[in-house]
Amino acid sequence: TDADGDGYGAGSSTNACNAPAGTVADNSDCDDSAAAVNPGAAEVCDGVDGDCSGAIDDAAVDAPTWYTDADGDGFGGPSTVTCVQPAGSLSVGGDCDDADAGLYPGATEICDGLDQDCNGSVDDAAVDAQAFFADADADGYGDAAVSTLDCSPPAGFVADDTDCDDLDGGISPGAAELDDGLDQDCDVWVDEDFVAAGD
Repeated sequence: TDADGDGYGAGSSTNACNAPAGTVADNSDCDDSAAAVNPGAAEVCDGVDGDCSGAIDDAAVDAPTWYTDADGDGFGGPSTVTCVQPAGSLSVGGDCDDADAGLYPGATEICDGLDQDCNGSVDDAAVDAQAFFADADADGYGDAAVSTLDCSPPAGFVADDTDCDDLDGGISPGAAELDDGLDQDCDVWVDEDFVAAGD
């Protein structure tokens, strides 16, 4: 008997060469009073075994994704899809380390070798990054006009910005002054100790 007209029958049966009115050749309906409940129906979150699988709300098509928030930072890590929110989970994911409450999307990045903001980059745009200056002539002194912010000096950069000629490795604050009409030691004076001031 297919009382709800959903194409699936249940209850009493009869043997006949042709199907009597209101009957079908299938007896797998688990609720023959509700046409939306049958083995061919999609399971949804409604507290009913809509697809007659024997389980309520299993693999429901409208079940939300829940993320376990083990570290309590408001962002979840591992996920599960279920109609009922599991304890200790929330609807917001994206946590790259659910064992560390200091690591989550939007966290302030600092220089410590970790990815605080979970964007996939370590120490990027860290609030405590320092300025490093280009040292094109590799004399250990940088050019104040060419700098970058980073947690450690990139290749070709140094923490010092006092080079007055970054294209000449013989000119820097640590160089010895020569009698050649140039300011080797970057102190603004030319050939001091060789020529008297004002001469």
